[in-house]
Amino acid sequence: MLATVTTLALLGFAILVLAGMVRIDGRKMLAALEGQSWAARQSAIPPMMVRFNPRYPASRPMRAAPALRAAA
Repeated sequence: MLATVTTLALLGFAILVLAGMVRIDGRKMLAALEGQSWAARQSAIPPMMVRFNPRYPASRPMRAAPALRAAA
């Protein structure tokens, strides 16, 4: 009984939060779905390619003593 009440309360709270989001940002959401948002417009700046090269060298494999290899 308590679990049912708790679940219904959480669902009601989630519905209230979603309704508030739609009330505040509903027009922005509809414009984005239609492809008319500012993010969907073409930019004057071309996309850039970024390369990442780490400065530290890759670690070399460690040499294990024969006794340790036998134990493994």
